Amino acid sequence: MKIKLGIILASLVTIATSATANELDFSQFKGRAYDTVKSELVAQGWELIPTAEGETPFSKQYPEVSCGNGSMAICSVGFHHKQHSVAFVVTDNGDELVVSDEY
Repeated sequence: MKIKLGIILASLVTIATSATANELDFSQFKGRAYDTVKSELVAQGWELIPTAEGETPFSKQYPEVSCGNGSMAICSVGFHHKQHSVAFVVTDNGDELVVSDEY
């Protein structure tokens, strides 16, 4: 009985740890350099969502970042991993792209 209980408890701890490890608090990326955020997410298995047909890429260096048109336009980039996805608003501060928000 003790062995079965130990196995069950070990399984529950593994499941709880895995769930916590897979959950990301995307707000941690706000204000950080996009290149750094991109590298971290890709290293964790996230993939870039390519720009859709008709969207304007930010630049040749960042074809995955799309920008709207007009005075209130934003630039954004998306990532997906398994059944999860996230999109970030990025801004150009002159020296680099910076993650300014997530949605």
